[in-house]
Amino acid sequence: MPTVIKNDIDNTSAQLVVTITKDEIKPKVESELKRIRQKADIKGFRHGHAPMSYIKKMYGTSVLVEMFNEMMSQEVFDYLRSSKLDVLGQPLPAAEQKQYEFKVDQMDDEYAVTYDIGFVAPFEFKELDNKDTFERLVVSNLNELIDEDLEHARTSLGERINAEDNIEEKDLLKVHAKEVKGDYEHTFSFLVESIPDDKLKKQFLKLKLGDSIKFDARKLEEDKGEKHFRKYILGLEDSDEREVSDQFEGTIEEVSRVVKAELNEDFFSKYFGNNEVTTIEQAREKIGEAVKQFYDVRSNALLMRDFQEKIMEQNTVELPEAFLKRWLLVSNEGKITPDDIDRQYPAFADNLRWTMLRDKMKALYNLAVSEEELRGEYLRRIQGYFQGQLPEDMLGSYIDRMMQDEQDVNNTRETLETDKIFEAVREKVKIKDKGILSSELHELLDKVSRKAQEEQSEDAELREVVAE
Repeated sequence: MPTVIKNDIDNTSAQLVVTITKDEIKPKVESELKRIRQKADIKGFRHGHAPMSYIKKMYGTSVLVEMFNEMMSQEVFDYLRSSKLDVLGQPLPAAEQKQYEFKVDQMDDEYAVTYDIGFVAPFEFKELDNKDTFERLVVSNLNELIDEDLEHARTSLGERINAEDNIEEKDLLKVHAKEVKGDYEHTFSFLVESIPDDKLKKQFLKLKLGDSIKFDARKLEEDKGEKHFRKYILGLEDSDEREVSDQFEGTIEEVSRVVKAELNEDFFSKYFGNNEVTTIEQAREKIGEAVKQFYDVRSNALLMRDFQEKIMEQNTVELPEAFLKRWLLVSNEGKITPDDIDRQYPAFADNLRWTMLRDKMKALYNLAVSEEELRGEYLRRIQGYFQGQLPEDMLGSYIDRMMQDEQDVNNTRETLETDKIFEAVREKVKIKDKGILSSELHELLDKVSRKAQEEQSEDAELREVVAE
């Protein structure tokens, strides 16, 4: 039988020396050549009766090389499967190899190839327990948020009227104006509260329908560049290259105002879409549930990130850095440079470590996402998309269509697995709620989101070539 000898280099890399003898490969080569001869249609010879010497001359070398590669690959595969090594990447032929001529009539007594392999050394997973305490951020201004949502609901269902009294901050104004020094005329429409310039906003708040005002058009909105200003503020087409100044004088032609809906039975029915909410108290409770759920999802995401950082900190996973860098370079020749690999490797290695730790936790806590759970998640999405309007008999086929996207299914499964890991870890550690203003929580979420995006981009190129 072929022999495989493993020579360890360090804890995470080794070389496999695979040896095949002439006596092992020769019968396979001869058998394949006979098969070729039986099927060969060669000019000058009857079908299947060409001399073996002729067949060897034509096909011998290629058959020998094919059998050699096939046997080597099979031996490496069989060894790795039986050894149960947690191999990373694919085995690579070592840089220095003996060169063989592969002559079918003059076979070497043996053929040996050395392969580099990289693997993860066995490690004992250190899980979090009740000695570990984490803070979970919860919004402390829930009542304020409920008030805001309720007022927004009243506004969304309110009646829009044309006001003639003093202008208010929530009003929508329509001002027809002409350049102070020029002929261009335009009707500007804007919300008073969106004016970023406080001085100009105060000027408008002192006026009423029919009053005139001089203003700098650039101060009606935040500066978003010249192209945006000309197209969306001045109303000029892209092809219109005329010069138009910033200074205008105009008259307030319309003051549009929303009168908020009354908190009555009609409002409750329209906004909540059922007869369960009939009082202000019930409305606040219902809105509070939605607000709390909104922030719970985000608080849990931050908590999961804390779990991940702690788990990574107390579980050292040693990786075969030199092998992985070589494997990335060889397997993606021309697509990525050594400098790219060196730059992106730290983030790539961290992602790889976390994947391994996830796998450990999935096995430790016996976590798996069933087909039923996957379909249930897609059902939840569909019901969210269509607000429950899709007929029941169409749901199954719609789910089937969505699940044809293999990448999306994998991402969905991974998300559900993360949720399960989160709940498993959460049950083992101590959690202390810490109140925080919603504005502060949003600032923190933005900061974490930006950092996560930066981390994702750090090894994006490497992950892309690996996925290919």
